[in-house]
Amino acid sequence: MKLTCKLLAVAALAAAANLAAAAPIATVNGVAIDKTLLDQAVSQVIRDSNGRAQDTPALREELRQSLISRELVLQAAVRGGLDKSTEFTTALENARKNLLEQAFFAAAVKNRPVSDAQVQAEYDRYASQFKGTKEVLVHQIVLADEAGANKVIAELKKGAKFDALVKLSVDVNSRNRGGDMGWGNLAALEPSLAEALKTIAKGQTSDKPYKSPLGWHVFRIDDVRDGKPVPLENLKPRIVQDLQNKAIQDAIGELRQKANIQ
Repeated sequence: MKLTCKLLAVAALAAAANLAAAAPIATVNGVAIDKTLLDQAVSQVIRDSNGRAQDTPALREELRQSLISRELVLQAAVRGGLDKSTEFTTALENARKNLLEQAFFAAAVKNRPVSDAQVQAEYDRYASQFKGTKEVLVHQIVLADEAGANKVIAELKKGAKFDALVKLSVDVNSRNRGGDMGWGNLAALEPSLAEALKTIAKGQTSDKPYKSPLGWHVFRIDDVRDGKPVPLENLKPRIVQDLQNKAIQDAIGELRQKANIQ
């Protein structure tokens, strides 16, 4: 099990939090390894496994041995003066700067908490874009050239089944889905594509092919409905994240306004 990097992260967190000493799980050349480190390593492995790993004596022993190996490596590195090398001190300084940056971002978010009213306002702005719009459920066949697309259209007009002709599609992704493109809001689509789809009635197919970088498309409109936004509960995490990112950018903007930048 590749645990070294995770154990290093756990150890760094433990040192930063100044954890109280617990009964050592081992002593390596006189250096005690705190049991708290083992507990945190076990918790980390369980979290990363999405519940597949369990807190067992075997897992604890494996992690204990990894911690012992890590301590031996750390001691050897210090004896060899690696902690004084340019590469190490540079990496350490970069890590310090990164941690400080993350700490500033966390403080900015904490000092500008996102309210439910802000989330609702952002959602309402997003939802307003769907007012009066239409969504279409589309299937497609993509041909390599215009002649091939016109031939498919002619066959459809003669009574050929759209689903049978999908096998001719050169677009592997849509062909594997039987040509299904899913629902698309006409107001959100590329204007020329939206115009092409608007001309096709529900249950009908294209009268002429539509050209895109993928090829020449023949469409079938399976259904039409009023446009509707994604429910708030589905979008809320992303909205909160966007607002938190804005809070961070606002904080940085304030620093730039007050700074003497030349």
